[in-house]
Amino acid sequence: MKKLCLLPIVLLPMATVVIAADEPFNGTKPMVCEPQTGHDCLPTEKSCKPLKPEKDTKDLLLHIDVQRMVMRTPFRTNELPIQSFSFNHASLVLQGTASEQVWSATVHRTTGRLTAVIADREGAYVVFGQCKLEGQ
Repeated sequence: MKKLCLLPIVLLPMATVVIAADEPFNGTKPMVCEPQTGHDCLPTEKSCKPLKPEKDTKDLLLHIDVQRMVMRTPFRTNELPIQSFSFNHASLVLQGTASEQVWSATVHRTTGRLTAVIADREGAYVVFGQCKLEGQ
C-alpha cells in the first residue's frame, strides 16, 4: 500500500516536464510579439482610438525577455522592467511599473496570444497581438 501512495509523487515531476515541453511561451526564452490591434483609451473620450507609436518606426514589435526582466515596446522609448511574473491556468502573466505607469501582460502559454495594458493617470493603451519565440 505504501508503494502505491508513492506512485503519484514519482509521476508528478514527469508530468510537469511533459506539460512544460508543450508550453513554449513559459518565459524561459525571449519572445517577439507582433501587435495586431491597439487602442488608446482616455477617460474623457466615449470610445478608444486606434493606437499609433510615439515615434515613426518600422519595428512595431514588442520584445519580452523574462530572463532579463524587461519588455521593450514601440509605444514607449524606454524598456519597461518586469517586476513580477507568474502563471495562471493558461497564461504567463507579467507585471511592472515605470515612472508613473503600470503595465500588465498575459501571453497564452501554448498559442502565444498576447494581451497587454499600459496605464497611467491620463489613460491606458491596450494591445492585442501574437508572440513567437525570438529567432523563429
